Amino acid sequence: MGIKFKHWLCGSEENAKPSQLEDLKKILLNNRSFQTEIELDYGDHGLEDVKATILAAMKANKHIALYADYDVDGTMSCVSWAWFFRAVNYQNYSYYIPCRFSEGYGLNLEAVEHLIDDRKAELIITMDTGITANTEAAYCKSRGVEFICTDHHVIQQDKMPDCKVLNPKMHPDENFQELCGCGITFVLLRKLGQEFDVAPKVWRDLLALCGMATICDLVPLNPVNHKLARSGVLALSKSDQPTLRALMKAGQVDGKVDETDVGFRLGPRINAVGRLAHAELIVEAFMNDEPTPLVKKMDELNNKRKLIQAEIINEANEQARPYADDPILFLGGEWHQGVVGIAASKIVENYWRPTWLFRIDGDECKGSARSIPGFDVTAAMQSCPDLFDKFGGHTAAAGYSFKLKNLEEIRDALCNHAIEIFEEDPQIWESKTSFDCELPGGLLGLQLFEVLDELKPFGMGFESPRFKLKGQLTSLRHYNDKQTGEPKHTCFEVMIDGDPHKVVFFNDVFKDIQLGSELEFIVSVDKNKFRGRTSLSLFGKDFRAVS
Repeated sequence: MGIKFKHWLCGSEENAKPSQLEDLKKILLNNRSFQTEIELDYGDHGLEDVKATILAAMKANKHIALYADYDVDGTMSCVSWAWFFRAVNYQNYSYYIPCRFSEGYGLNLEAVEHLIDDRKAELIITMDTGITANTEAAYCKSRGVEFICTDHHVIQQDKMPDCKVLNPKMHPDENFQELCGCGITFVLLRKLGQEFDVAPKVWRDLLALCGMATICDLVPLNPVNHKLARSGVLALSKSDQPTLRALMKAGQVDGKVDETDVGFRLGPRINAVGRLAHAELIVEAFMNDEPTPLVKKMDELNNKRKLIQAEIINEANEQARPYADDPILFLGGEWHQGVVGIAASKIVENYWRPTWLFRIDGDECKGSARSIPGFDVTAAMQSCPDLFDKFGGHTAAAGYSFKLKNLEEIRDALCNHAIEIFEEDPQIWESKTSFDCELPGGLLGLQLFEVLDELKPFGMGFESPRFKLKGQLTSLRHYNDKQTGEPKHTCFEVMIDGDPHKVVFFNDVFKDIQLGSELEFIVSVDKNKFRGRTSLSLFGKDFRAVS
């Protein structure tokens, strides 16, 4: 048992310990059942019908309205369409992204009426949303406006729109079922692009957007998504598109891009806009030849988001304590609606419980849910659908809204549902973390990254390698918060097989650990580039005393 997790699970058979890098590569491949090659052929499955409808609209110069969600996946889908239309010189289109705060998640009838009445939309295409928009689709039909839904979220049959639908969940091959919204957009644009002369540079930049969305939306990196993400980050590294370059400069991303850069430097800057302001700013930035001022605004919003997130986490931690023995956490406050989702992820980590965090605004509550492995938060809400005004999402994450008067009844219903799951598999509620194998000190060098680079990118369902290390503690120090001056991070200095190394735990403060203690760590590894020098960084996930 570690300090943070009850169970340490080794992914390799018989706790294998490699003696050379080639052995390590075999262990990593075996642990992940890694499939290196797959043909990215989606087939038809509705593409030809949708393509014909869009082509007919373009040939008739109809006004096409793009309706996208406000996160990275939705906005990059919208930008993909805008870049495609620009490449083929189609100008009769507009885009619409709802305001997270006044409109909430998904389509709403008022927005659809605006698109038809004010913008004279004759075809509406949704991106990363719309799979529950049966009311809005029916309204479009009554007005003689064509409606195409491209989405990747869970299908709810009673809310499915009566229209042309492209949802990878309907694909017979499970490898394609986990495409993100921008993934199915990319597939559709490739099919549509067969009818046009589109420059290779355009496809490279569209692939970069698809790769970013695939990583940021946390869809499983199965063989299809892994190939899209890997190809996407390579395309991103080569792109000279002004906004992508400005975004990388703001995130201090130099040279070859990897999934860590996308997930922690680029994606958060994009998402921060939709969380704190209006996501149309994102599309405006990506359509601008001089995007630097807009990217600067994105940077400022991301810094503000970090401060708000820290406040929510602190308050939610306090609220969670009386419910720590419940199978789920259902917590609300006067919190920023756009930030509760990422705060919920931290609460999940702290308590190892599926977590719903929401903003209370009068009688209205809106929020986000995040889960632990093995528990489906969307299915949990489907167990009491009448208590919610709206909900939808994935197994691991979802959005929802409800009336404040239903709060306690929802909490009870979710707890009862979770208890049923608990009885089937009690170990779901026991915190656990995994590692690939124990790593000897002799392999802790820059050559280690040659092995890892062959397998990248890592992410959901294709986890970044973690290793167990053993060493003797020689020093313990802390890095302080720049604003408060209080300790915020912990650095363990340890001797591993005769060589000194540092293991850093971010956002964790550990004290009173006896020097000279023999400790075991679970760590991830990364490159540290500073003043032209590259070194190995070890980031701690958990530790324990050697018994």
